[in-house]
Amino acid sequence: MGGAASGKGGVADASLNVVPFIDLLICLICFLVISAAWTSLSRIDVDQALPKASKTPPKDKPEKKAEINVAITPTGYLVNLFNAENAELGQPKRIPTTGDMKICQGKTGKDGACPGGYQTFKKYDKDKLKETLAGFMKEGKLADKIKVMVAAHDKVQYLHLIGTLDSVLHSCEDEAGKSCLKNPSVGDINLLRAKGFTAFD
Repeated sequence: MGGAASGKGGVADASLNVVPFIDLLICLICFLVISAAWTSLSRIDVDQALPKASKTPPKDKPEKKAEINVAITPTGYLVNLFNAENAELGQPKRIPTTGDMKICQGKTGKDGACPGGYQTFKKYDKDKLKETLAGFMKEGKLADKIKVMVAAHDKVQYLHLIGTLDSVLHSCEDEAGKSCLKNPSVGDINLLRAKGFTAFD
């Protein structure tokens, strides 16, 4: 910022260099546009399952619909088909983990070395989960109208919840590869106690 004065008490002529401000503004606009695009691409639409607060029972009994429940525990999945005609399907089916997997913390080098070290996680059997869900959908006789609720134990890492939601959506796909399920619900694991789940790991 420069200025000049003409005489005593004269008018100052000042100029402001706005080029750095324009450069910063362009960078911010690019960052916001790219962030918005990545956010929409990596989003999984889910509903939140909450306990019902109404204490007065409805006059007309609602129709019992089949609902698939998936609990993610530290030792594997627990899956059941609630309100199924077959009572055995209402009992939680256990799908145990299949070992451990290691994920590199940081970018892997050209020689395959991991500079940040590896972090160990449980490996969940997602293929078996998809197979079980597909069988439950046929038994439920509701196809794309069936509701799926996923709940995770407090000790389960967030990446397993996201991976399970992705597996649920890909367990029922049409010819175009689009999921034929509605948005799965994510709820508290204690909500499943009334649906046949009596103990969690």
